[in-house]
Amino acid sequence: MFHIANPIYNNYSLLLIILWGFPLTTDHVFDTYQPKSLDLILAITSALALPLVAGYLFDFTGALLPMIIYYGLFAILLVRWRRGSLDYKVQRGKIREQFRNYLTPLFGVLFILQTILVITSWFTLIRFAILNPIGWILTLLIWAPINAFSEQLIWLYTFDSFAEYYKEGRKRTAMVLIGGALYIILIGMIHVLFWAKFLLGSSYLFIFTELFFSIQFIIPIGYIFLYRRTGSMWPLGIIHVYLNFMGVLFSGYSILPFLLVFG
Repeated sequence: MFHIANPIYNNYSLLLIILWGFPLTTDHVFDTYQPKSLDLILAITSALALPLVAGYLFDFTGALLPMIIYYGLFAILLVRWRRGSLDYKVQRGKIREQFRNYLTPLFGVLFILQTILVITSWFTLIRFAILNPIGWILTLLIWAPINAFSEQLIWLYTFDSFAEYYKEGRKRTAMVLIGGALYIILIGMIHVLFWAKFLLGSSYLFIFTELFFSIQFIIPIGYIFLYRRTGSMWPLGIIHVYLNFMGVLFSGYSILPFLLVFG
């Protein structure tokens, strides 16, 4: 039984059918989140100011302080405060069933796309000639999962705060577009102004590089719909940590030398 009264089906039903193969019958964000004016301000701050601050601080202090602000202050504390939950719930006694329910067609598509990224990274990632085993292992076991299970929280908060401010009509459509623009700006700017300064490097290799960036644009859009379909951040984190883990594993990268760099 489809909830046709929910306006998301009137505006986006075709896109949802293309992504999943069937209409969306529930929308976790639409049903549970009603942003306030403060959320719009915080979302704009996250998209426009946070990447600038992170990049600026890195030049003077290294990556540790910006990551504390990015993960701790924005992705975890701010989102927990404004949304009431990070949506990393665990259903005790039903964990296997819970995670099996995340295996939607969209999850499969995004996981396949992420696998293609992993394959392209094998050819393009710059490998470190001298391996720092302690730094490599700590990056693999600590940074890779923290990053993967944190940063989507602030990305989606930024989009959802605009997308759900109005629940119907043309105003909703306009706010969805604004939220989508801010979502892309945040993801793009945090990578260009902050992560690109010290994270894994790659060499240009025709078709592999083009494929990598094309899929990198598609997957975050898929995150929006996957979160709304499952009502959980777990499947997004699983897809993201897969790429992080394999990238660090392939390259021998260690984040430790970049954590504290006083300029």
